[in-house]
Amino acid sequence: MQKTLLTIILFFQVLIIMGQQRMLVYGKITDPEGDPIELASVILKNSLKGTTSDSNGNFELAVPKNDSITIVFSRIGNETIEITVGGTKEREQINVILRYTTERIKEVSVSKSHSQSATMERIDSKLSTIVPDASGSGVEALIMTLPGVSSNNELSSQYSVRGGNFDENLVYVNDIEIYRPILIRSGQQEGLSFINPALVNSVAFSAGGFDAKYGDKMSSVLDIKYRRPSQTAASASLSLLGASAHAEHISKNGKLSQLHGLRYRTSEYLLGTLDTQGEYSPSFLDYQTYLTYQISDKTELSFLGNISQNVYRFTPQTRETKFGTYQIARALKVYFDGWENDKFRTALGALSLLYRSNESSSLRFTSSVFNTSESES
Repeated sequence: MQKTLLTIILFFQVLIIMGQQRMLVYGKITDPEGDPIELASVILKNSLKGTTSDSNGNFELAVPKNDSITIVFSRIGNETIEITVGGTKEREQINVILRYTTERIKEVSVSKSHSQSATMERIDSKLSTIVPDASGSGVEALIMTLPGVSSNNELSSQYSVRGGNFDENLVYVNDIEIYRPILIRSGQQEGLSFINPALVNSVAFSAGGFDAKYGDKMSSVLDIKYRRPSQTAASASLSLLGASAHAEHISKNGKLSQLHGLRYRTSEYLLGTLDTQGEYSPSFLDYQTYLTYQISDKTELSFLGNISQNVYRFTPQTRETKFGTYQIARALKVYFDGWENDKFRTALGALSLLYRSNESSSLRFTSSVFNTSESES
């Protein structure tokens, strides 16, 4: 019993001695204006023991007693300072002022080149093949993102500029004016856009004030340049909404170049999600070719051809429209009888002769033929 009591007494004496060998360092950390600094680090140098200041800048840190104790004060955005104190006291107050630090980084230069002719806005043609859109238009989807351009149907490639009509927009492909029939007024029945994104080399657009060579009394002009092949290449793509392929070739002597594009698109799966339930069977097929032949150093002959067939068949069955309030719900169900069958076949051929008299002037003679067969039932 005496041994046990002696052991307990010795244990408490050791705790008292250990408690007497520690010192409490406390104080406040502020900035040069006297405002408290929160979450500043207070660490005993060469150790992992430390703490942080509270929202009022106050801190407390218990450290072992020693003849010399160094405490490190730091915070991101402020300087780091070290303070050494004697470790023989029971309590030591330290008030610290951490000044803000500024670090000079290397100079960064950002530049951008922008090519603009008159009021024509240049658009990256590569974006036309990756921008997702329901109509599959590609280039027109980019045009609709510009200021002043709008469209009232996400299934349509038609756009209006500054409140104008949808048929008041000029379209040129390799300096050849393209006739664009409106086809059906609704975007569901509308076929493919004339512009094939896989063949495009450059896109320029103006919402007004364009050059006189494009004509006048129109809302906008879209100037498309199909590329001239520099090598033999081909590409293909396939999706649930259609497929496309293109091929390009240039002769060994570099005089004859060929560019071909084939597209097929169907919006059957997309239209099947509409409120009007029925059998949707739309199919849009398009083939384009652009041929160039270098007759001489100053003379070039080119041909642009397009054949397209747009067929839209629809047999509606029912349509249900829900309305009313949460307490009084209403629904109107309509049963249809009949069908819609639309067919559009178009063909375009344009022959162009370019003569460059010198580096600053050139003459172009263009002859084009357009034929369309439209049937709406």
